[in-house]
Amino acid sequence: MADLSRDNAGASAEPWDEMVTGDGHVRAHWQGFISSGAADSASMEERWDAGRRLLFQNGVTYHAYADPQGVERPWPLDPIPLLLPHSEWLMIAEGLRQRARLLNRVLADLYGDQSILRDGVLPYGLVLGDPGFLRACHGMDLAAGARLTLVATDMVRDRTGIWRVLASRTQAPTGTGYTLENRVVMSQTLAESFRGCNVERLSPFFEQLRQTLISLAPRGSGPDGCPRLALLTPGPLNEAYFEHAFLARHLGLTLVEGADLTVRDQAVYLKTLGGLERIDVILRRVDDDFCDPLELRPDSALGVAGLVEAVRAGNVAVCNSLGSGLTDSVALMPWMGALSRHLLGEAPLLADVTTYWGGDPRQRAEMVAGLDRLVFRPAYSSMGHRTTFGPELDAAGRAALAASLRRRPQDWVAQEPVVPSTAPVWRDGRKVARPLVMRAFACATPDGDWMVMPGGLARISADERFASVTLQTGAGAKDVWIVGGAIGQPQRRRGLASLMPDGGGDSGPRAGDLPSRAADHLFWVGRYAERADAAVRTLRAAARRLSDDAHPGAEEELVPLLRLMGFNGMIPMEIAGLPQTDAVRGMRQALEIVADPANPGGLRATMDRLRRAAAGVRDRLPGEFSRVLTVLGEVASQPLKTDPAAMHLRLDEVSRLLASLIGLELDGMSRGPAWRFLVLGRRLERAIGIVGAFNGCGLGPGTAGTVASLSVLLELAAAGAAYRDRHPVGIRREPVLSLLLADDDHPRSLAFQIKTVQRQLVKLPPIDGEGLSVSPTLLANQLLETASRLVADPQPTRDPTALADLTDRLGRLLPEISNLLSQAYFSHAFARTT
Repeated sequence: MADLSRDNAGASAEPWDEMVTGDGHVRAHWQGFISSGAADSASMEERWDAGRRLLFQNGVTYHAYADPQGVERPWPLDPIPLLLPHSEWLMIAEGLRQRARLLNRVLADLYGDQSILRDGVLPYGLVLGDPGFLRACHGMDLAAGARLTLVATDMVRDRTGIWRVLASRTQAPTGTGYTLENRVVMSQTLAESFRGCNVERLSPFFEQLRQTLISLAPRGSGPDGCPRLALLTPGPLNEAYFEHAFLARHLGLTLVEGADLTVRDQAVYLKTLGGLERIDVILRRVDDDFCDPLELRPDSALGVAGLVEAVRAGNVAVCNSLGSGLTDSVALMPWMGALSRHLLGEAPLLADVTTYWGGDPRQRAEMVAGLDRLVFRPAYSSMGHRTTFGPELDAAGRAALAASLRRRPQDWVAQEPVVPSTAPVWRDGRKVARPLVMRAFACATPDGDWMVMPGGLARISADERFASVTLQTGAGAKDVWIVGGAIGQPQRRRGLASLMPDGGGDSGPRAGDLPSRAADHLFWVGRYAERADAAVRTLRAAARRLSDDAHPGAEEELVPLLRLMGFNGMIPMEIAGLPQTDAVRGMRQALEIVADPANPGGLRATMDRLRRAAAGVRDRLPGEFSRVLTVLGEVASQPLKTDPAAMHLRLDEVSRLLASLIGLELDGMSRGPAWRFLVLGRRLERAIGIVGAFNGCGLGPGTAGTVASLSVLLELAAAGAAYRDRHPVGIRREPVLSLLLADDDHPRSLAFQIKTVQRQLVKLPPIDGEGLSVSPTLLANQLLETASRLVADPQPTRDPTALADLTDRLGRLLPEISNLLSQAYFSHAFARTT
């Protein structure tokens, strides 16, 4: 597309500058942005500080494998967007639409009658030797939109200003969610410039993607008039898991892992609390060969056994289709022109980076001759995306590469080096130029056409010498603005109802669609959140008694606190059992142990477990919940100072954030199964914690229920004010224990927890065990009734022996309720009728 070239004086010597012409003038489409003051260094840092906070609070991350700094990284968005003129983008978009049509036709042919092989357009060895060619998928009759639903294209602009295709991504294209999140942040931090530049909106693209997915449902719609759509993710450890959860929430899809699905009678079902729910369309983010351990990769734990057969039977649409990784292959690029003319009858509108495949003798000769000049890559996507730069190899390196080419030439491609264009980026308080690669996206439409996203994801290099096209190697990201469109012509926006068949319905997750895995995660989010809250309360109580000389009985009260910390596994028992004379020294030592991030019983470890549990159900939790949890994780990850005053201040901050989570549970979630399991986890954990506090603080026989222990229990239960209202003079055993055990109006009493669990348990979907006389939910309710009777008995409030017997029985009974819930709803240990 020679039309895409622009005048760039000195283009033969210097890379194309996206913002400035070769003679130093700002390009016309950048002038509105510059004149708005958006690029001024004076205000850039202040604005971008707000942008970083937004990204952090939104929890925008990606996972860097084998990163010594940790697995999870903040999203590296640059505060200066990449601007492209509307007129240029129209030509790029037309080229992208053509390329998407071509790739779709190539896939259909290679998995169909293979005419392009028989006619000699492509060599047999290139296709049949590609590990991405899935023979199990040959002959499948798929709708055009299901073959390829979403296509990503990586492009670089060369020194002459021409955009060239570097690679296509058709297997499980990533980046659309990050692109939308980029836009959310940039449109807020650069609001005036965004409006003034008349930037094309992205929302119609995502509405179209959702409409296309709905149109691919094999049954048209489910029994309730709604097709069932899911997004299949490898799980929270995948590098782009944030995007998976973000897209699922934005598009109204059910986020699932392979273990959430099962195939019955050649159809795919979601394992939910209420039974099996049929899935019609799967937008997948799992690589081809991992999708079905039965017919593809047998060692995969990420896929669904029988998925290929369900697709073959036409009972589920998988997008992009299984086997679409075939057109990810860079080895196809030397033949793209011939393929376009053969299948479309058109010359390609987008130029490719000149590419050679080692399996072709003539091209291999070019590769051997260019060992010191070319850029070498694996030929097939399944072999990874590592890059070897010929000019950087020494003589020994070139000899080793030549030997590898001789051994398996078909495994290699080489590309002519392209000096990518540069754009301004913000680094260390100043603007510098860095090379970039742009990823653009195209979505199939139900009428057989393609819609191109008016924008994209630009990735900037961490190295000035060349463009790094992967975030795993340190690249940053830019939002792409298409500017200068028709002013006063707002994007056509459709309501969600218009995206559904016959204009109604909703394909988003429903309350009954909660997968068992998600229910398990939510249950443990509640348990870990309550466990963290209990640990913070204990540590705050300890720090206060070390730093507040005015607190009466402070030293005596350190003894039950030490015992409780030992009972809960926070510190070794030899420290927990120190006498009162050594209590101050012991508590200081205990706080150092708890502050150690490597301590498996410490606060940091509990916070990490909470974060991991919440990561698996990000799409099920309110957005604010995830933001608070992100901030909480950041605060908890900082070293916990052992100075009592400093520790108290830090713990106050953590306590406020944990209280925010409780508030969001109460006011930010609908009362469906997701909320119920969160509440069940929290209340059961609190009940178990109360029993543990009685045991840990030393209220059994021989201890006589000391005032120190009772005072600590009142503080940990936030019951001091309630107790003083009823008993203004002195702390006495019987009224304190009566309040903490049997007062079902107090939110931290044992009776309150039991009644709350009972109320939520009866509202869960019933589980009937085949061949069992008692269902697990009924059995759990019976245990709760027993617990309720036990705490209502006044004898334990008077008799230490009776109290010890009560706590012993409850200590065995309450965890059994948790086990029953797990067996019934999470592991499905009981056979279920459907």
